[in-house]
Amino acid sequence: MPDQVAVRLKGEAQRVYEEVALAGQPGVSSSGVETGTCYYRGLRSIAHIDEGRSDVRSFLLEWQVTDVPRSTARAGQERVRRRLVREGWRLTGENVSDMGFRFERPDTDDTVAVDWYERTGTLAVRVDAPCGKLPAGFDEYAWPGSEWSAR
Repeated sequence: MPDQVAVRLKGEAQRVYEEVALAGQPGVSSSGVETGTCYYRGLRSIAHIDEGRSDVRSFLLEWQVTDVPRSTARAGQERVRRRLVREGWRLTGENVSDMGFRFERPDTDDTVAVDWYERTGTLAVRVDAPCGKLPAGFDEYAWPGSEWSAR
């Protein structure tokens, strides 16, 4: 399951990168697919206050580029937005940053957020998947499927 999620997130991150169409393909800063902590829910959470589950993780992939002009960021965001709407993603937030939005895919609950920060000209993209059960023996620190770089 982690490999399938990683393939899905990396594919979406690459699509967004291609759609924003940054001139000269500038260097992208990303640490690849990372895992996040998931917590107990319901009555079980009372016995595990603020204790993360070891058998469940969320997954996220973030990338960013600095010195992106406002007009370039806006045009790229509009291309991404049009595709997400066309594919049936649901808008869940706008203006998260100086200029940004967040969409959720109804069939997987994956999310895509594309933000631009005026002060640094940073275009930041976050693609994430909700909590899911890990297979036995999964080692998030020695996981080759986590590597990603923009092509």
